Amino acid sequence: MPSIDLTSPRVFTIADRGREYTLTVGRIARKQWLRYFEGIFSTSENQAGKRVDRFDNSTARLELIADVLTDASGYATADGCAVSAVPGWQQLIPLSHRLGAAEKLLDVAPAEPPEDGPIVLGAEAVYLTAVWGASKFTGLCHRFKTPSAEQQRRLSRDASRSVIVGGSRRGTTRWLGSQATLAELYDELIVSVEGYTVGAEELGADRDAIIREMDTYHKVAATDQLFSPAEVKADVDSTAAGEE
Repeated sequence: MPSIDLTSPRVFTIADRGREYTLTVGRIARKQWLRYFEGIFSTSENQAGKRVDRFDNSTARLELIADVLTDASGYATADGCAVSAVPGWQQLIPLSHRLGAAEKLLDVAPAEPPEDGPIVLGAEAVYLTAVWGASKFTGLCHRFKTPSAEQQRRLSRDASRSVIVGGSRRGTTRWLGSQATLAELYDELIVSVEGYTVGAEELGADRDAIIREMDTYHKVAATDQLFSPAEVKADVDSTAAGEE
């Protein structure tokens, strides 16, 4: 199975007006991902007796991509020099190109697990599909110990954290998110992974290497899936209640 090399740069090609442009993203550190999560804007406030919710992650995405871009090509410069030689070049890339590349950085989704036998008590596997540069990887597997009730309680508590800005009566509630907690729980619970390498070395069951090397966004996505409720099958009687 093809594996993601976590040390490899991600190169995105954007087709625009008959030309191709490339954006290269270096390895994204944990602190950079956490800064992105902290920058997501999610608020609630009461206006004329109604709750108004606002959400924005586009600003955080733009800040992230500006922070992690290492090179770009295809763009013209005033004096013909390399794009990366222009001061502040990351902010001069077309907005749509930056947003497109940032969207691909976040392209990680749950995948259906294989039907290969019953679940073993105390062990749980989460499968992901993800884009890494120009390639899409399926069957990425993260195997965990089963979370404890205390770990579930910790996540639930942190997921509901908020601060009130502007006073308690007319202020705005800002929701803080639980991504940092999800990353911490990943490190506590992970047992092994499949589909990830560092250079030519599979991470496999090397917990220390997984904790150290795994991309933080993949940690958050996998742990979020681990703590999500399963779909419960319900047999619906074709005869509605009260009918003969």
